[in-house]
Amino acid sequence: MRRRNFFQRFWVGAAALIAPRWARSQQMDQPMRELAAVVLPTSIGRERTDKVAADFLVWIRDYKPGAEMGSGYGHPRTQVLGPNPAANYAGQLSALGSPVTRAAVEKALVEMKLDRIPPRPNGRHVASDLLAFFYSSADGEDLLYDAAIRRDDCRGLASSAKRPARLS
Repeated sequence: MRRRNFFQRFWVGAAALIAPRWARSQQMDQPMRELAAVVLPTSIGRERTDKVAADFLVWIRDYKPGAEMGSGYGHPRTQVLGPNPAANYAGQLSALGSPVTRAAVEKALVEMKLDRIPPRPNGRHVASDLLAFFYSSADGEDLLYDAAIRRDDCRGLASSAKRPARLS
């Protein structure tokens, strides 16, 4: 048993040197799942909150500062992504404690003077960034409108005039 623990710690430590972004996301996995269960709607269930947390960690790991952003229709100016917003997430997650509670999250958001969800994760606080990540996704949009909009899926021209089906 001791040998297994030694090798497990050895490989995690080696991975931290070789791939620090991967190691950081592994470190935040459990606290991020706890946070997602607290801040995301309970109606989506624990399995989906865990999946959103995992997807958010992948987004953090794959974030490329300086990459070009889509400018959107009517905005021809090219913009680039700023620094990785996840720089303070590990400290913010540890400050929330374990298990993460709604009271701890509310207190942290009040201290940061956050009163709305940003349009995209901006690094001010991990809880507001997780919410921004979820509600800017197709699943979050579907939940907000209670309709199967599926903005990232092609519904085809034949059904384009039909209203999206209700989720509930």
